[in-house]
Amino acid sequence: MFAPVAPPRPWRIAVAEPGPAGPGPAELRLLLACQNAADLADRAGDTPTSLAEIRALLIPPYRGQRLLFTALDPAGHALGWARLGLYEAFHRTIGHGAVTVHPAARRRGVGSALLGAVAGAARDQGRGRLILDAPRTAATEGFARLHGLCVSGCDLRSRLDLEAAGLTSRLATANRVFSNQRPRRHARPSPQDHLNDFIPVHWHSVCPDHLLDDYVRALDSLHAKPGTAESAPFTRGEIRYREWSAQAAGLREYTACLIDPATGRIAALSSAHTADGVRGEQNETVVVPEYRGRGLAALVKAQLISELLTAEPGLRFLDTFNAMDNHRMLAVNRRLGFRPLDAHAAWTLVL
Repeated sequence: MFAPVAPPRPWRIAVAEPGPAGPGPAELRLLLACQNAADLADRAGDTPTSLAEIRALLIPPYRGQRLLFTALDPAGHALGWARLGLYEAFHRTIGHGAVTVHPAARRRGVGSALLGAVAGAARDQGRGRLILDAPRTAATEGFARLHGLCVSGCDLRSRLDLEAAGLTSRLATANRVFSNQRPRRHARPSPQDHLNDFIPVHWHSVCPDHLLDDYVRALDSLHAKPGTAESAPFTRGEIRYREWSAQAAGLREYTACLIDPATGRIAALSSAHTADGVRGEQNETVVVPEYRGRGLAALVKAQLISELLTAEPGLRFLDTFNAMDNHRMLAVNRRLGFRPLDAHAAWTLVL
């Protein structure tokens, strides 16, 4: 007696390793159509993802690999896609990824096949865990239960309406410490600066050379484990690569920082990017450990938002992601006018 044969799948999975500038235009448009359909189903009313944002997700890291998995139907349309990042500078035992399925192709095994392909590739590269980033919805909860994934972290996505009434006054209140100082682009502290004040500095896309080493130090402090000297091994080369890859993808990046005039070092920084000039995303906000507890997070975020309003006059809103248990930063966000939108989870699969 013969075992029943499963019918062939009406789709196949293509695997690629994008080059230094990410996938080509045709492949990106294919992914974008799938991503925007999924976003429309899951986040009705949100501004569509841009081509630059997709490309930025797929440019390889400075040290490591980026793999792209695409589920294609016989006509060559994308029914779903997934990405996998394998980093060598840190997180060497973990694979980071995400899976997206077109709403018309859901519950047909596309997501399961993509997850299997991503998990297999991570396992083949010696990774012990796979972490998938996704909005926390009923659909992702069900998918996670089906495949044995558990939540290892949860972020809150919050949004600031840049056209909201009262934003200017909130920023002015947060920036009052700078009322007698003129923000400087790429400026070095001068001897005349008051030792108790912090000097606001900002840059677009590329960190000035004289601040680069201190920028590395500040970013390392963001990833340092509490109570230890361990930090992420950022380097000058990695920072320059991050800047190059953002520009290659088509993102416009902005960074604001506060300089301690007594030392000339960065005390706090905050950065953001936009691809379409309508929606921005605020990235890291860092207060170097010895300067924490002074309210600098609110000051530097207000400084960044003010710079964005000047540099990107068409920007309508700014999104940011913060850990659910980061109560201090969530309080800073509320004070500046950010409002919670939804939750995003890090779903972990032991390989």
